Amino acid sequence: MSCPKCRDIVSVLVISTDNCHLHFEVGPDGCSGQPRFWDRFPLLWSGCRLTHGVQHGMVGFEVRVERKLLISQAEDGEVREPYGLRVGWSAADSSLLLGENELSFAYDGRGKKVQSGKEETFGEPLTDGDIIGCYASFSADHVELSFHKNGRLMGVAFSFSVSRLRGRALFPHVLCRSCSVRLFSDPAAPEWYPGPPGFTSLTALPTRQRIRSSSAPPSKTQCEVVMMVGLPGSGKSFWAQTHMKEHPDKHYKLLGTQELLTCMIVSTTLSTLVLQQACQCLTELIKIAAQTPGNYILDQCNILFSALHYKLQLFAGFRRRVVVVFPPEDEREREHKHQPWWMMLLRPVSGKEARSPI
Repeated sequence: MSCPKCRDIVSVLVISTDNCHLHFEVGPDGCSGQPRFWDRFPLLWSGCRLTHGVQHGMVGFEVRVERKLLISQAEDGEVREPYGLRVGWSAADSSLLLGENELSFAYDGRGKKVQSGKEETFGEPLTDGDIIGCYASFSADHVELSFHKNGRLMGVAFSFSVSRLRGRALFPHVLCRSCSVRLFSDPAAPEWYPGPPGFTSLTALPTRQRIRSSSAPPSKTQCEVVMMVGLPGSGKSFWAQTHMKEHPDKHYKLLGTQELLTCMIVSTTLSTLVLQQACQCLTELIKIAAQTPGNYILDQCNILFSALHYKLQLFAGFRRRVVVVFPPEDEREREHKHQPWWMMLLRPVSGKEARSPI
């Protein structure tokens, strides 16, 4: 699925709404976007891929930094910018956090290149209005990824054997924080900056030479939501991750506090503010997911009947499953008011507890 106006046109090159974070907001034209909650959760990194990738030839695409969305001033008077940007290429089954996996290659706006979470100095810092050209060159046995800034070559950032891709395509990928971006997508218009000799813009590449990413089912009735239930530390996240690996064709989106924290951490210290923002953001994302076709796993405790009932109602129309994860045997033997904890899940609730939606 792509932008609403061209959802059924498989040849149109736009931002894939099926291959981006729920907290990335795609513009009406399908070619621009920004973090959905930039004003309330400025630490949140939001990523997206385009609908089409490549695995042959010499191909490029362009991204423009539209504007920074927030500049905050701390109590000590120091101005801190949560702004951040990474652009590059990645395999469709890699993390949406560009640069954090083996097959995920990023030019970072701080003047670095990032792959598998490892940063090295590269290029120049980026700011408002800059245009980044990202170019992939495939040969019979080799791949080179290079970058331009405002038409100037920054150099070859990554070079590796084509065998590392194991037959997979590379897709244009953007990861941003507190900034808006636009991707060049008009096949009839000239590029913002001419690409290197021999390279073709992805927008001008014949459809048969592009690789289309998978799309979500078009309606809720074809989609599934899995609701995890269990105490903290009982193994819910492990079960969810295993289930996702065993069913890659489902393209599940995992919704949980820990998943969001991986998109928000800015230092080795997990502050109370960051944790609070992650919990608040998750509440908003669950509501958005309930209105967006796709397959989801809700990785939360959900041990209150009221919370479980509320969320199941939100996802009316989806195929809904509840997975209860029991803790180890010694934990199950502990009693709460002379009852095993899991018996508490089966009792109805009333009063104040029943009114709580979370």
